[in-house]
Amino acid sequence: MGGTTTTGSTAQRLDERYGRRRPSPRRRRALVGAAAAAGAALVAWTVWAGLGLAGEQAVSHQVVGFSDPTPTGVVLTFQVTKDPAATVSCDVRALAEDFTTVGWRTVELGPAQDATLQQAVEIRTQAEAVSAEVMGCELVEG
Repeated sequence: MGGTTTTGSTAQRLDERYGRRRPSPRRRRALVGAAAAAGAALVAWTVWAGLGLAGEQAVSHQVVGFSDPTPTGVVLTFQVTKDPAATVSCDVRALAEDFTTVGWRTVELGPAQDATLQQAVEIRTQAEAVSAEVMGCELVEG
């Protein structure tokens, strides 16, 4: 225990023991190039995904309200904004007090004169509903 080691020699011994070495300039350039290519691919994918999502948001919906529910049904009134020439399919559901789905229906809305439509839909239920909502609307292809 009488010997002293300098930091440089300790680092050198550890490098030799664990096989660490400085990357060559050629390897470093290759790593930087690969990282730049991966970064460019990530940016390109982000732009592509963002444009794809923007195109899907051509349809929007909003609940206007729902009638006093009965044990067998509820009437949901909602608005859909879309391209007037487009056809959309909307999924609506009725919920019980414990938030379980007690009724479900898919409604198709075809071309119309106005971009915003208001639709009243009866949803048949298995039990009394306390709420109703639009789960989503999407464009129908074709």
